[in-house]
Amino acid sequence: THDMGRYIRGVYKTIGEITTLITGPSGTGKELVARAIGLSRYQKFNSESKKFDHEPQLLAVNLSALSSTLIESELFGHCRGAFTGAVSDRKGWLEVCGEQGTVFLDEIGELEQSIQVKLLRVLQTQEFSRVGETESRKFEGKFIAATNRELELEIKSGRFREDLYYRLCADRIQTPALREQLADRAEDLFELTRFIAARILRHVPEEVDALASEAVTWIEQNLGAEYAWPGNIRELEQCVRNVLVRKPNRPPSRTVGCSAMDGNLTNSAGSEGDFVKALLAGELTLEEVTQEYASHVYHQTGRFDLAASKLGVNWRTVRSKVSQHRQRISVDRP
Repeated sequence: THDMGRYIRGVYKTIGEITTLITGPSGTGKELVARAIGLSRYQKFNSESKKFDHEPQLLAVNLSALSSTLIESELFGHCRGAFTGAVSDRKGWLEVCGEQGTVFLDEIGELEQSIQVKLLRVLQTQEFSRVGETESRKFEGKFIAATNRELELEIKSGRFREDLYYRLCADRIQTPALREQLADRAEDLFELTRFIAARILRHVPEEVDALASEAVTWIEQNLGAEYAWPGNIRELEQCVRNVLVRKPNRPPSRTVGCSAMDGNLTNSAGSEGDFVKALLAGELTLEEVTQEYASHVYHQTGRFDLAASKLGVNWRTVRSKVSQHRQRISVDRP
């Protein structure tokens, strides 16, 4: 909490009852935030053994990857014969985690209404029952939930319960998109890239700074400071790997991120000879001519900045022309 004095005086005993909701786009590290919170919960120190009594644990459930039956079994547990395949009693995560444990519900926005009701009961009463039995059991741990959906919109559409939302959002954390983070602190690009490079090159740490610098240079020259990074950190990690392996990166949302190594020049006329014929015959618009020529020079140089220098324009203009040319080619191809 913001008041550590209050926390030490006793709030630590009940802080686990406050649920944390983590929201943000995919690929922004919501699970890392959940893990940091779950594994940093209060631990009682045993002065006799000189050790902590319990190690905090984080039990994660990806709700989007499981059917409703399996979600109930994972969370609440089940008794023998509760459903087909339930050959023995099984404890769920709510029962296993204990007082120092944390249950992380990833993709909470995917949860079906029937299970939302049962989860709401747990949040309200700290009690639950295994699937197929009526005995009430006590949940003593902490809940952390995460979603990339706008839950306010899900509530308006009737897909998410409003009362459950207000039980979840007492402590809300928003993970920023990568483009927002870089807009606020451009220098974070190198730090993040270096962190990724260090993981990739963990056996050759002396190469980390060189790879990070190479990746950042490539990003600045080929994608630019305004790139949206739709895949967030995951896309940046893939970019660094691409630069390491073969230099060009291929973001699916922007093929202009590819270098001349991706292939030879292809134009709407089918070959350079056909392009010249179409040019001399006056069959191309001025815009088509500039697109063709910019693409030609780009493929000769292999870099947007070098092509821009030869053409006497900004490298972003070259990138735009190349992108428009490729889009036109893809439309014209049978």
